[in-house]
Amino acid sequence: MKLIIFIIQSFALILLISGCAQPKEATHQSLTTQQLPILLDFKALTTATNGTHSYKISPDGKKLAWLKESFDNNGNPYTALHFKNLKTGETGKFNYWVSSFEWMPDSRNLIYVPHFDNMKSKIFFFDIEHPTQFVKAFYDKNNQINVVDILFNDPENILVRHNGGNAKIFNLYRLNIKTKKEKLLFKVDKELTIDGFIIDDRVKGGSIFAYIKDNRKIYQFGTDKLLFDAGENGKVTNAKMNHSKNTLTILANNNSDKIQLIELDLATNDVITLYSNDTVDVDKYYYDNNHAPALAASYPNYQEIITFNPNYKKLASTFYQKGKNGIFIFSTDNKNEKFTVKQYNEYGYNIYLYDTTNNKKELLSQSKSNNYTQFLASQKPIQFTSRDGLTLNGYITLPKGIKANNLPTVLLVHGGPHARDYWGFSHEAQLLANRGYAVIQVNFRGSTGYGYAFTSSGYGEFSKAMHNDLIDGVNWAVEQGITDPNNVAIMGASYGGYATLVGMTQTPDKFACGVDIFGISDLELMVKNFPEPWKRYEDIWVNYIGDFNDPEMKQQRAQQSPINFVNNMNAPLLVIQGDSDAVVIPEQSRRFVEAAKKAGKNVQYWEMNNVGHHYGTPRQARKLARKVDNFLSQCIGGRSAG
Repeated sequence: MKLIIFIIQSFALILLISGCAQPKEATHQSLTTQQLPILLDFKALTTATNGTHSYKISPDGKKLAWLKESFDNNGNPYTALHFKNLKTGETGKFNYWVSSFEWMPDSRNLIYVPHFDNMKSKIFFFDIEHPTQFVKAFYDKNNQINVVDILFNDPENILVRHNGGNAKIFNLYRLNIKTKKEKLLFKVDKELTIDGFIIDDRVKGGSIFAYIKDNRKIYQFGTDKLLFDAGENGKVTNAKMNHSKNTLTILANNNSDKIQLIELDLATNDVITLYSNDTVDVDKYYYDNNHAPALAASYPNYQEIITFNPNYKKLASTFYQKGKNGIFIFSTDNKNEKFTVKQYNEYGYNIYLYDTTNNKKELLSQSKSNNYTQFLASQKPIQFTSRDGLTLNGYITLPKGIKANNLPTVLLVHGGPHARDYWGFSHEAQLLANRGYAVIQVNFRGSTGYGYAFTSSGYGEFSKAMHNDLIDGVNWAVEQGITDPNNVAIMGASYGGYATLVGMTQTPDKFACGVDIFGISDLELMVKNFPEPWKRYEDIWVNYIGDFNDPEMKQQRAQQSPINFVNNMNAPLLVIQGDSDAVVIPEQSRRFVEAAKKAGKNVQYWEMNNVGHHYGTPRQARKLARKVDNFLSQCIGGRSAG
């Protein structure tokens, strides 16, 4: 039996690497004498066994919709929207590219709001009773539009915010989805003053109950009465009216460092804390059909959750085990009886349809990586102290089945920087570990999720303390005996790409090579061409890189821009950029590469056609992964698929 399993696994390996160039063996001395697990292909770690994902139950609980990878008549891949009647088993699909969707309250139509690389948006509706191959945009006014509320008590209207061509001012409208007429509900008189609305959707057509100003204050609409203030450095990240009580459920700081889940009594103005974590922010919460809090989650290392609703408690008891897996809820019906839920760990995920009335769960989809769990690496939380005494957290993923001693290492830097890394399934980390690399992910200062003090400690620290934290993470791994200090690569996208360029130019002796994926090379060039989609969040960037109009800050940004230190490079660099990127414009990469080549540096450049601030089509993403695979193999000695 063992021999048969080995033959099957060997055949699977041939299938995984078929169509590729000849695989390359590892050359790093720590890997040549050890047996790595079978070589896994990009597809094995990035796709589902049946090519499906994003399952959502309809509001009436009778239908299911999902996305599935498909191919057009020319062999080009696209993602099609599928649906199924759960009672009759009847299925159908729309032959149109859809990347996300939501059910409308009638459980018949689905809404899709794509945001394109040119920062414009459209609205599409899909009627499952009349599926058609040609789908015409319902809303196409050459601007940015966001759906605020679908209004489950009013199937004829939705609430939207759009900018009418102004990058900063997003007014609130009621949009009739039959007549296409829109009514202005709230006009933003000054730039950046209104950050969100709290909607009472019990009222037909939806009414504004309150609005959020300066990111931290909630005012009652009409009276302008201050209902809640998160504090001087606080932030309101989410707020809902609880229809079952006269309260607001708010995710915010309450004059505290960490974001908490709190409840505001509108009659007494009393505030009680529903859930908090001493070490991290409360990250998200789900609410029931009355908008009452149902489940909340935080991520100190592994996911931690708390439940408030009995049906969500049933779901958690069925799918969640602290430290072993996490859960993500895609959807629920109007009664909160049926759910679609993802159960994940560092090896992959399963997606289920779950019915709380009979505790029945049905497997809908699972990641292909589940077929290779025995060959995959564990992702472990790490904690260390920075050179100036700050506690830093992150994750390390080590190759399966070999000694973690003096390994070639990839420092994988997250984007943002107003973001963080989480524990869970990372196809990038698994692919790198499969090649023989230790993978370090550091939630450096300036990252979110660890409270205001931690995030703000990164303000003004681009290329300085923020970068030192990354170096300290590498030094920690070296001290543990895990990392070979002479074979460390730095890699990342967006801010991670910027961090890569900083590492290659300002701490060049630390890295044997780098991979920059649409990273900023010149901060002043970014300021002069500040991305339109970021203009609503300009204050966040001012915190990190200084006042855009301050001459002193301009000088500091020059010192923090890798393009001004290109002569310091002494190791190979791979730069990847999308030619349609409106966030980090192509000139950021083109100018850096040109300067590096003029200076005689070893730099490779690939510009992806018709790609914005992302990895492109599945085909382009696979090509990107192969380029990175071979590049890292050449410079730090792991194996590659060729």
